[in-house]
Amino acid sequence: MHELAIAQSIVEAVEAKAVECNAARVKSVRLKVGEASGIVGDSLAFSFEMLTSMAPVLTGAHLLIDSVPHRALCRRCDSEFAVVNYVALCPTCQEWSSEVVSGTELQIMELEIERNDNHA
Repeated sequence: MHELAIAQSIVEAVEAKAVECNAARVKSVRLKVGEASGIVGDSLAFSFEMLTSMAPVLTGAHLLIDSVPHRALCRRCDSEFAVVNYVALCPTCQEWSSEVVSGTELQIMELEIERNDNHA
């Protein structure tokens, strides 16, 4: 279950940003997760929820996951296409020479926070 390690990294990054922004609490975290990243969304959400319950600034934070389709660009005919079952064969020219253009990413896109009112 590598999602636990990934969730731990996300929590650490979000906690650091929350401190930097003087956040009282983090309300939500939005991720961009590629279909071919190997990450199981439900497992990541479960791990995130478990870890945030132990971090006061993150307790109750919602995890929002935007899925990014697995797509490639054919180097021969310049056609962009959906990669199905990890097979990057161009459906237009049947060429195997392609470059993945999306679907492998994992990015923290945004945080919704409540700020501390006191500016000491």
